[in-house]
Amino acid sequence: MNDNFKKQIENMEDLVEITNMISESTELRERVAHYAKKPVDAQFEKEGHPIQMNFGKKGDTIYLIGEYRKHLKDKSTINEILYDAISQKLVTSAHSLEKSGLFCGLIEACSVKKLGFDITGDAEMSDKEFLFRDKNSAILVSVSSDKEGKFVDFFYNNLIPLTLLGHVTKGELRMDDTSFGYISDFIN
Repeated sequence: MNDNFKKQIENMEDLVEITNMISESTELRERVAHYAKKPVDAQFEKEGHPIQMNFGKKGDTIYLIGEYRKHLKDKSTINEILYDAISQKLVTSAHSLEKSGLFCGLIEACSVKKLGFDITGDAEMSDKEFLFRDKNSAILVSVSSDKEGKFVDFFYNNLIPLTLLGHVTKGELRMDDTSFGYISDFIN
């Protein structure tokens, strides 16, 4: 998000109002258009582990891998474990949140197949900070239900922080009891 958006968001408290403003972001629309043409996160492609950045289907589970409450400079261990999970086909999609933050990352991941999300916020931080922090070291992933048990065990056994967010939906964007509209509001 550019500095102008960051300054405007600082002074807003209403999450729906913030997301309505983001829906008008030229920067977000450009990233969505880029991912529509090439739905691979460049970070994973350049490391030799290309994986779709977009959610695959309704019903898949959404997780955050790694630390999202603070920014880590060295994510090499987390990335290596993720690459192992990718090679074992435990992960359906992966998208770095380092530049976009959680909300925009979710929009980008939903945009290609016009899906949605239903997630739960974090009780230890404000919803605003949780959704819109752009210095975020976490990686947004989706997992199919038939691989979820193996996925969770794999990351638990490798001592990598894993946070269950929610699941992929047909098109509505929700957190807790708040609806942010539909993916079509952000990609048209």
